[in-house]
Amino acid sequence: MQRRIITGLDVGTTSVQVVVADQKSEGGLEILGFGRALSEGMRRGNVVDTHDVASSIRRAVEDAERATGVPIEHAYVGFSGVGLGITATKGVVAVSRADGEISEADVDRVLANARAALPQLPNREVIHEIPSRYAVDKEMNIKNPVGMIGNRLEAQVLFISAFTPYLKTLVKSVELAGLAVDDIVASPLAAARAVLSKHQKEIGVMTLDLGGGSASISVFEEGGLVSTGVFPVGSAHVTHDIAIGFQTPLEVAERIKLEHGTLAAQSVGKRDTVRLADYIEGEATAISRRDLAEIIEARFKDIFELVDKHLKKIGRSGLLPSGVVITGGGAGLPGIADFAKRELRLPAIVGTPVGISGSHENIQDPSWSVALGLCLLGYDETKTGSFKTASVWQKILKRVGDWARPFIP
Repeated sequence: MQRRIITGLDVGTTSVQVVVADQKSEGGLEILGFGRALSEGMRRGNVVDTHDVASSIRRAVEDAERATGVPIEHAYVGFSGVGLGITATKGVVAVSRADGEISEADVDRVLANARAALPQLPNREVIHEIPSRYAVDKEMNIKNPVGMIGNRLEAQVLFISAFTPYLKTLVKSVELAGLAVDDIVASPLAAARAVLSKHQKEIGVMTLDLGGGSASISVFEEGGLVSTGVFPVGSAHVTHDIAIGFQTPLEVAERIKLEHGTLAAQSVGKRDTVRLADYIEGEATAISRRDLAEIIEARFKDIFELVDKHLKKIGRSGLLPSGVVITGGGAGLPGIADFAKRELRLPAIVGTPVGISGSHENIQDPSWSVALGLCLLGYDETKTGSFKTASVWQKILKRVGDWARPFIP
């Protein structure tokens, strides 16, 4: 029997990550292995040099192929740049049947009506179309209106779009690396697919993916997507702050952040220090761990202020019962959950994948959430039929597919 290989490709600012999974005949996914390479040619989640990015992708793919023994020819690709946007429209139609029963055809018509109401988006491509809620007459927040009785059907639809030049350069980089693109998926949705449970999405929750060049969020309520956003600041900016503050090379600043960084400055003793001689030969000075923690906290405060500003804009600041689930490389900093609780006034945890089994340690590493989520979304799309590969340009502006079902209330 032919194996159905699903690959998730997360092209980030600091690293390229590849997850390879096998769609099992009895249902479910088996994670076969992982591949990773340092990113070159990326800035703030977007491609600035296609050839450098293609080279980074090839290295990560080769690493995954060595780990799994499986040739990789196509992938679901995450888009996480600051060019990601969201637009909401509303469609309204009269129910067509004389007895008032709503049919699939009525749903198709109301979605087409919402699509027609979408304003022109210059230099943007719609990559996802997600119905966020339906209403039948005066009954609001309907999950599935088919079979209900009414005269008027309304749909609120979210369109997630990408800045066209950023999207095209990402696709070009992937193709230069020798891969076909199965689909482009907004990375915040992929991270959410990996770490959120149905219950969390029902009562209200937000994912916060702390990447190297950007931070992204997805907000869910009553089972459906409410909003998503990307902010142009991430963990790499913390590294830059440390390098400037202590006048060290970037690679040294990154190691110091990973080995001694914390978001609990008050827990660090005033006399605790980091010897630079451990990182730079002949360097006799030492730096204060308290000062290091304060530098890290200052930058993360900036990130969380942007996040809370977005939550205030959509009326959800401090009002998500399931709180915030933190993923991405930045989720590994000690004290991140408590820091998020203080800054956002919400419950907070570090996310781990839901519904994925396996013994590999990377499965529980929050920095792999996007790549794992891409595999899960690929599985959602293909589990009802045979695996198919298509050009991303044939799939852009398509009506919502099977993969999007986890985001529909």
